[in-house]
Amino acid sequence: MNYPIGTNRRFGEDDDMEIFIRPAGPADAEDIARVQRISWAATYAKQLSPESLARVETAWDARHWRRSLERVDDRVISLVLEGADEGIIGFGVAGPRRGGKDPILRAYDGEFYLLYLLPQFQRRGHGVRLMVAMARVLRARGTETALVWALASNRPAIGFYQHLSGSILMQARKPFFGESVNEIALGWRDLRILSSMTPTLRD
Repeated sequence: MNYPIGTNRRFGEDDDMEIFIRPAGPADAEDIARVQRISWAATYAKQLSPESLARVETAWDARHWRRSLERVDDRVISLVLEGADEGIIGFGVAGPRRGGKDPILRAYDGEFYLLYLLPQFQRRGHGVRLMVAMARVLRARGTETALVWALASNRPAIGFYQHLSGSILMQARKPFFGESVNEIALGWRDLRILSSMTPTLRD
């Protein structure tokens, strides 16, 4: 399948990295697990219990990602953000909206499941690039609406999605690796807005 994504150069005044967004494959499992582990530790160390963080690391290890990426499922979009010299520095996963019988959620067909970047590459436009790329692939597959869930305590993530024109839809109490957490759903009623965005250095 041809993805409407590709290479971008010099996206910030002081950043001359060559960045490529491409579909993820089983060979990327180790790097994806590494990015997720480091990102989780940096983002959620003060938001989740050490036990939950340990469970996440075990459940979403390289074996999990290898099995997931080996499965043939054209509905799920898995993309990696790769630097020519730095290797994989981030990844995102999207697809059909999961579960949820709430009438508010039924208005949305797609969902951004995961978005992670290594801490040192955040706030440099990379997260926007991954979101835009996933939105473009969703639209190429006929999906024009999507939502995302974020921990209610993760204010930077919620602000990030709002910056990308995501609107807060609802809050729900959900089980999460042995504990119960508050999550907030944000949505896009028209993915054309997100798919046409251009990142800036501070995004």
